[in-house]
Amino acid sequence: MYKSQNVLVVVDFRQEKHHALPRALELAKRFGSQLTVITCVYQHIVDLVPNGSGIDLERIRHEATAHYENELRDMVNPLIEAGFQVDADIHFEVLWSKSFSEGLLQYVSANNFDLVVKTAHQHGTLEKVFFTPTDWHLLRDCETNILFVKKGAWPSSTNILGAINIEDDEAHQRLNHDIVNATAAIAESCQSDGHILNVFPWAKIDLDKFKYLFDKEDQFLAIKNIHRKQVEAFVKDYPSLLDNIIIAEGLEPDETIPEIIKSTFSDLLIMGCVRRRGFAGMVIGNTVEKILDDINCEVLVLK
Repeated sequence: MYKSQNVLVVVDFRQEKHHALPRALELAKRFGSQLTVITCVYQHIVDLVPNGSGIDLERIRHEATAHYENELRDMVNPLIEAGFQVDADIHFEVLWSKSFSEGLLQYVSANNFDLVVKTAHQHGTLEKVFFTPTDWHLLRDCETNILFVKKGAWPSSTNILGAINIEDDEAHQRLNHDIVNATAAIAESCQSDGHILNVFPWAKIDLDKFKYLFDKEDQFLAIKNIHRKQVEAFVKDYPSLLDNIIIAEGLEPDETIPEIIKSTFSDLLIMGCVRRRGFAGMVIGNTVEKILDDINCEVLVLK
């Protein structure tokens, strides 16, 4: 069962917009989530004060964290008054950390959250979602599911696209079940249409040289049907998704998925992310990392 009972909402005061807040309150209303609103602050003046100066550095820290906690409360209260009522209490947390991403990751790893919700920038000129360095750190190093938000409340009519990867390894199999589950649950909660996408590769060949080996059309349909049957096995317990399976040809999923998002007018993409560690992770990356800057919708990344 898809869970979002314990949700962490990230507010980065370096950003101008904070769409994650109304979206998290919407989640709380739909799924009964417990919310924690968090930010990270640091006053670099404490690094410049010499020892023995007599300046109370602990007071600077206390006053800064108290100030930003009040700022968080001032941001949330108008939303609640405007109609975003939640049943559970909202907790506020202000971390004192030089590095926003490191402080956030340490806090997430030390607590049991189902979901991290964070605002992503919308680039006005290119109409793309713009991801900050903190977002990339979360993608690579956070073991908790992440929702990147680029607008406030969900629209009244939402299309949700869950992209699964048919692989034999256990990690992808487990992620596929989680993606299908989340797609069905969120679609039902939002009274939306959920779709499940699988992109399969079709190698480019020189038909003049190899056409005697097989019939291209028959082989293409055979491979496509194999993938469809595998996807149907994942969605067999979700009748609402059985008729909304999309099998798309594409050598590179990071090129095909943005096209499918546009053609289906999807507002939310749900993907899995298998963590890559070390140098290989830095160089190769994941499909989800490759497409983030090329899509104009919100993204739920399941880990």
